[in-house]
Amino acid sequence: MKILILGISGRTGRLVAEEAVKRGHTVAGIVRCPGGLNVKGAEIITGTPYDIETVRKAMDGCEAVISTLSLVPSSHGLFKKITTPLDSMSVSMGNTVTVMGEKGIRRIVLMTAAGVGDTANMLPGFFKFLKNISNIRFAYADHERQEKILAGSDLDWTILRPVGLNDKNDNLTTLADTDGTVKIKSMISRNAVAHFILCCIENGQFIRQKPVISNK
Repeated sequence: MKILILGISGRTGRLVAEEAVKRGHTVAGIVRCPGGLNVKGAEIITGTPYDIETVRKAMDGCEAVISTLSLVPSSHGLFKKITTPLDSMSVSMGNTVTVMGEKGIRRIVLMTAAGVGDTANMLPGFFKFLKNISNIRFAYADHERQEKILAGSDLDWTILRPVGLNDKNDNLTTLADTDGTVKIKSMISRNAVAHFILCCIENGQFIRQKPVISNK
């Protein structure tokens, strides 16, 4: 299967791409500066998904799409200047939905975050406060917008909402909650998220659902 991965240069997107290649899939991605990305076998298109023509080019021959896009700060930190447009995720999702419709591609998995939409109340009080005073609020606002765009489409979508991400990549266990009945933990490894996303794509799991996921 050929899969377009939006956000392939990010910490989670790169893991998704590497795991997809291991599983025998063909991977395409859009990168502003491709020189810094080294994913063996990936087809890289220079540009940004904010531009619909770039999305059209990148999606040629694809059968599915994965998006792990995020707003990009100038450096790591909750109060650092964001260097991408504040609507970059939602505009990119609008472009993606349009092009998938044009090309007859049905399957997409979008990664946002726990605390978006109807899961807002699950955030701890301190994190809610931190979100309101830091640049996290811009990411959550645009996650809300891109979720609405995707959920309003007729595609076979899954909106994945992981809890806090870490780099403990040996932990691949997952818990998934779609209706508030599963007791979710507070953290999940990026590698577990990557594996979960690809299982959703390969096995047709959680179509038109919004699971919150954590490690066990």
